[in-house]
Parts: sequence; C-alpha cells; structure tokens
Amino acid sequence: MDGSMSQAEYLITLDVGTTAVKAALFERGLNRAAFSSEEYQLLTPRKDIVELDPRRYRDACCRGIRALLNSSGVSSERVKALILTTQGETLIPVDQAGNPLSNAMVWLDSRAGGEAEWLSKVLPAQEYYSHTGLPETGPANPLCKVLWLKNQEPEIFRATNMFLLLEDYLLFQLTGRFASEQSLLSSAGYFDINEGCYWQKALDLIGVPVERFPDIHPCGSDLGPLNIEVARELGLLPSTRVLTGAMDQISSALAAGNFQPGIVSETTGAALIIAASTEHPDYTSPRKVSIYRHYRPGLFLIIPYCPTAGIILKWFKDEFCPLESQESSRLGREVYSLLDRMADEVAVGAEGLILLPHFSGTLNPDLNLSAKGVFYGIGLQTRKAHFLRAILESVGYMLRENIELLESMGISIHQIRSQGGGARSTLWNSIKADINNKPIVVGAQEESASLGAAMLGALALGWYKNPAEAHAQISREERVFAPDPARVGLYEKPYQTYKKLYAALQPVFGEPH
Repeated sequence: MDGSMSQAEYLITLDVGTTAVKAALFERGLNRAAFSSEEYQLLTPRKDIVELDPRRYRDACCRGIRALLNSSGVSSERVKALILTTQGETLIPVDQAGNPLSNAMVWLDSRAGGEAEWLSKVLPAQEYYSHTGLPETGPANPLCKVLWLKNQEPEIFRATNMFLLLEDYLLFQLTGRFASEQSLLSSAGYFDINEGCYWQKALDLIGVPVERFPDIHPCGSDLGPLNIEVARELGLLPSTRVLTGAMDQISSALAAGNFQPGIVSETTGAALIIAASTEHPDYTSPRKVSIYRHYRPGLFLIIPYCPTAGIILKWFKDEFCPLESQESSRLGREVYSLLDRMADEVAVGAEGLILLPHFSGTLNPDLNLSAKGVFYGIGLQTRKAHFLRAILESVGYMLRENIELLESMGISIHQIRSQGGGARSTLWNSIKADINNKPIVVGAQEESASLGAAMLGALALGWYKNPAEAHAQISREERVFAPDPARVGLYEKPYQTYKKLYAALQPVFGEPH
C-alpha cells in the first residue's frame, strides 16, 4: 500500500463515553492520524438521576469528525467508513422519526431501583444469569429503565416507537436505520447472550413487544452509506460506510488482543475492570461475574468489576498532596509521576501497611456493597509515601484475587495486558507483575476503545483477514514488564494478610449480599 497521505485509506472511530466523545482517524495500518475529544456535563437534578440530552452526543460526534478532517487535511474520499464504540446501558426512547422523547437515561442512572427490586423477585436469579450473563437485575439495566418509563412516564412510554441504546441512537442519526449490535445489548437485561436474540420472557414480564426494539446485527456489520444530509453536514461523501461497532469494553478487549486463550486484560481507570475471553462461560459459579457477548458469536467476555481503583489515588492526591501538586506544576511535570517516585522509595509490602480498596463496596470477587476502605498497619514510622505505595499495591492484590477467581472458573491465564491511565505508571505495572507473577504487557496507544473499534472496522473493510493479523499490526511497540522472582516471593505474605483482613472485617461490614 502506498503510505503517502494522498493515497492512504482511512476510517473514523467515535468512542462515545460517559463524559466525552473521542473521535479518531486511523489509516489502514491502524496508526492514528488525528484525534479530537469533546467533554460534556451530565445532568443530575436528583442523586438517582443521571441524564443528558441525546443531541449533545450527536452534536459532539459531528464536531469531532469535522475536527479530524480539518486537522489532518485528509480528503473526504479517503475516508471509507465510520464505526462506533459506546458506553452500555444508556437508554433513549424515540418516536417514529427517531426523535428522542426524553433525555438519555445514562448508565449511572439509578432511578429504576423499585423496578429492579420487583424484577429480581419475579425473575429467578439463576435463570436471569444463565440467559443474560448479568449477576443481578440492577437499576442500570435498560430492562429496568424501560419498565420505569412504563410505570412513571406513561405518556413517553406510549409515544415510544423504539427503545434505543446509545450506539443505536447514533447509528440511526447516521443512516436512518434502527439497528443494534450484540455486544452492546449484553448489558441490557432483555438480550439472550447465548441465542443472540431478545429474551422473550423478560420482554413479556415488562409488557413490551419485541417490535419496539431495533434489529440486531453482528459487530462490524455494514449498515450502508451515510445519510446524504448528514454526509453534507460532516463534510464526508454519501458513499462512506457506517459500521456497527462494539460496546467499549469489547473494543478495549480487542485492542488488547484479548480474543484468544491465556490472555486477560485489565483497565485501571477510576475503577478496575478485568476481562477474559472464553468459548465456555460458566453460569454455575456461586460467585457470579458479568458475562458479555464478544465481537463474534460463540465467544464471550467475562468481566470482573471493582468500583474503586485509580479513583483512590486521585482522592489521596487531592486531599493529602497539595504540595506535590504545586511542585509538579512548577516543574511542568505530571503529578502522578512525582507520587510514583515517592512510592518507589518504600520497600515491597509498604512496611506492613495494607489497604482494602473498597471505598464504594466490592462487587468481585465478593458482592459486598457494605465493604469499606481500610488502611491497616499504620505505625509511627508510616509516612505519606507508605500510603501511596499501599494504594498501588492494593490494586495489584485486587487484580490477583479476581484473576484467581477466573482461574477457578477454568480460565487459564499466562499474560495480563494493561490499559487505562494506570498503565502509564512504570512502577504500578511492575507492582502488578510481581504480585500476580505474570508479565504485564502495555500497548503503545492509550485510547484502547478507539483502537479496538478501528480493528473491528478494518476487519469489516477487508483490510485484515482476522483479529490476530490486525492486532499484530499494532503490537510492535508493546512494553513488557516481567515479574521479578525476588519480589514475587516478598508479596506473598502481604497478599495473604490482605485476604485475611477482608475476611476478619466481614462481620463489621455486614454479610455479603
């Protein structure tokens, strides 16, 4: 392929997240040629309501696409396709013309708590899990949100032609077609992940016919060309193809190469999200873990989720490190690199200081929403640096106990691929490698959801034969953090103390739910 800009072919990815849209332009070699990001402020009129005008998502996507074309100088005829990756569980009711009838009910929205409680009583937990892969009928599930609209907003409910998830809504805006895809639907509560279709029993319980939900397509399906008016608005050709993408967690897994046995990916952002691919999901484990449909039929992604990880480091930085923040600003350096240097001065195990990082309870490997964050082992010698090291190590311990959970479910793991903001930290990567006694691999591109969407789009366009070939193209600049045998042994005692501490405090926290 001629690598010059004038001859190259491109595709655009739109990563529509909780607080921002990230638009990226990728050339055929999956190198990122341009990037744009626009944030938006969620609306929270009540503590249980989190919403946003759906047009904000659309408009931010449009501005992002135009910014890519303007900054890169790439001509519109070189852009072959658009592909989306979005947050799951955000619900948008629309009329026959596809106009939204209310604000989007964002995945963080918990107003449907009463509906979730009712559904948990009428849907046997094991039956629900074996069909949907979801451990519980929580208020975030669109199943509960649709029922909330029926109970609390009957006029909107009656006027609704289609109940769309966020990617569905944007696909309609781009093509005029009501369409969804299988990975996104995995967290809806009304999708059977084994059969790849809407789960009729769930829809019957809430009294909504299947015709009020969009057609289901595989990830990476070609929905056709751009709507002519939208193409004109974006500065693209009407012949530009629009492809179904995948939920952001699935896209990130693709970017990590997490579509083959032996690999687990972890994302250390505000939360810790772990993912492992399998063709044989276990629905019988007493420790229920979320199971999503992967990018292709027959493959699933098991996702342990820990609510608080990197957010704890940010909390500690904001509350207790004002001097370090000022110093880093003066030096023109990133404050977290300074905090890493402080933590690195402390020996393995933080000299007996252990953190239970459950600031918002724990979901995996135990479901215990009453669990709390606990620092244990504070002495007169304990300094700020000890707390910083204990925070980093606690996430490593949390990662290990969830990897052990996956291994107990029959999943073999020989390598961890690390993503998210935490992957920028050399020290944190080394700590995770030592605690888990497994190599940590970090890719060169940080925006993993965008990169995974680009892989999926490149496959749909025929640029690559399979995901392995596409991933080989992007894995050349990976960094590997091998476990240090000397430190691996040193972490065994503090890790066992970590587990004993949680077990000892369970009566104080309250029994797991």
